Amino acid sequence: MKKKSIKDIAQDLGFSKTTVSFVLNNKGDEKNISKKTQEKILAYVHEVNYQPNQIAKSLKKGTTNTIGYLVPDISNPFYAKIGRLIEDLLAAKGYHLIIGSTDEKQEKEDSLLNMFVNRQVDGLIVASCFENLGMLKTLAAQRFPMVFFDRESPDFNGNYILVENKDSMKLAVEKVILKGAKKIGLLSITPNVYSLKLRIDGYKQALIENSIEVDEDLIRIVETDDLKESTKTQLTSLMEQKVDAIAFTNNQITANAIWVMNTAFKADLNRMDFVSFDNIDLFDYSMPRVTSVAQPIPEIAHYLVDILEQVMQSDEEECKRIELKPKLIERL
Repeated sequence: MKKKSIKDIAQDLGFSKTTVSFVLNNKGDEKNISKKTQEKILAYVHEVNYQPNQIAKSLKKGTTNTIGYLVPDISNPFYAKIGRLIEDLLAAKGYHLIIGSTDEKQEKEDSLLNMFVNRQVDGLIVASCFENLGMLKTLAAQRFPMVFFDRESPDFNGNYILVENKDSMKLAVEKVILKGAKKIGLLSITPNVYSLKLRIDGYKQALIENSIEVDEDLIRIVETDDLKESTKTQLTSLMEQKVDAIAFTNNQITANAIWVMNTAFKADLNRMDFVSFDNIDLFDYSMPRVTSVAQPIPEIAHYLVDILEQVMQSDEEECKRIELKPKLIERL
């Protein structure tokens, strides 16, 4: 059955398109259209299950009521939980969320940014890899509404919702040092990302302030293209060097490392301690024990939506930078 248009409804009922349009846009009273006419049109619309053309409607309004959410990997529980919360928060304000994963690849990030803009999203919430600022600077110059989280670039002036990285990681590493760890390795992804660099710096500072030499050979980079196997390779190398503990710059590496320990190093489960930036439920009952830095996910989500809404509705050019305090969860 052919989908009914406003023109079809007007012809079927014997009214003008303008009259039908006013009623459908809740302007019947304002335009002095009789209650009887309004009721007749609304009843017929319900009968034929009329659905407005959202594309035409959005072009007329100049908005689409959609927001783009761009993150490295939506399967990461941190990004997934924030995405779920902002989806609900945006829905309450009449917006829909479109999600994309960059896989930490600049080319894919640029492609998705172009796709979002071409689909005329009203704003963007982004955790960028910040490798090439060309596309972002172009959007910023056009004053496109954007809010960034989790990652920051010192070379890009934007609206940021962040957590304290360096001191939080330092404090977490110090917990295993106090327990007696002397030889502590570290596994990270993409160390060129500024926030991850800060976490590595926090790890190093904890060692230095506790008179432990920083051994660069104990700092290993995990490849994101094959996270599981790369984690296994690098963790095995650290275990062969008899480390007492291992720090991780994100929860996905930690989760994969727990799998490696339980499949290849069961005899070492009780003597090892892990330190993870980001927390997941698995850490409550996993071995080795994991001391984790838990980011305030609900608070981050609320700030992202609130700041983006302010940016979309305001002509102010001054950017906001909000830094939140994470919570340390000890499981020693």
